[in-house]
Amino acid sequence: MRRRKHLSIAFVATLCLFSLALAGYWFWASAALAEGIERWRGQQVERGYEIAYDGPQMSGFPFALTVTFDAPKVTSPQDLTWEGPTISGEARLWDPFTIDLQFPGNHHLRLAEGGDRKQADIMAEEAQGRVVLAFDGQVDRAMVDLGVLRLEGPGLDPVSAERLTARLGPLQAASGDDPETLELVGEALALQLPQGHGGPLGNALARLSFDSTVVGGIPRGKPVVALPLWRDAGGLWRFRRLAARWGPLDLQASGNIALDQALRPAGRFDTKLKGAEEIIDRLIESGDIKPEAAFAARLAVAALGRRDTTSDATVLEAPITLRDGLLYLGPVPLFPIAPVL
Repeated sequence: MRRRKHLSIAFVATLCLFSLALAGYWFWASAALAEGIERWRGQQVERGYEIAYDGPQMSGFPFALTVTFDAPKVTSPQDLTWEGPTISGEARLWDPFTIDLQFPGNHHLRLAEGGDRKQADIMAEEAQGRVVLAFDGQVDRAMVDLGVLRLEGPGLDPVSAERLTARLGPLQAASGDDPETLELVGEALALQLPQGHGGPLGNALARLSFDSTVVGGIPRGKPVVALPLWRDAGGLWRFRRLAARWGPLDLQASGNIALDQALRPAGRFDTKLKGAEEIIDRLIESGDIKPEAAFAARLAVAALGRRDTTSDATVLEAPITLRDGLLYLGPVPLFPIAPVL
């Protein structure tokens, strides 16, 4: 009898100690997460961002770690302002620096350029993501997944998509002669452009995806100032993989892209594409290509292409080069390229 009583007391004491340890750990994890978020915010402010929100409010005691941000608002050094719905996040107690986020609803964008204000709203029925913070508050990785979304605004024709996903990071700081690098992976599915905005490829983009690295940190400031500085410092966008299915185009490519002195895209891609003949036909119909250029392009396709026995389509393996404001298929110039600004 006495032994049972001692066992009961030991069990209750153990349970109390476990509860106290769990409570203490929850408060530590909550404080560590709040401190990591505040460090991250401070670093972004140093980089020229304005970040405001109500919170974070911590909840979920004792078995979950939940964080909520109300009325979030971010203004970039380029004067692009984002205001979004309430953001709710949850972290595991044993990994408080990995935060899974939910933020469906309306996302308002506003860009101030001189005296003009351009604005748009993105309604996302599904919106989730994940942020992984380092101990010093740096964002090690971030992922965003938006589903069933629509962009519209004053003076803008609506754009919709079934899904947009992006993954950023890790960010590697500059070291010695090695520049800063940022891994960037993205995909768009079932993107519907406004009527007439898709050019000869059409308004429905079935899929666009890429796996890439941005080399060189883009300086703070407005794009008209920041992009030339990035270009002059040797900045480029390196694509390990670029794939697109857009109208007749079925493209697989890899290569690099930078900006020339006129802020036009410049670079080279090794490509494997299908649909070249139909694309040339559409360029002729739209008047985007001159007859002599179309003739040269057809000769290039005939010389460099091979017939795919499975689909009976012509597969063209040839470099696509962007230089001096023109896009070249092999040695053949096809059409001009506008500056990014």
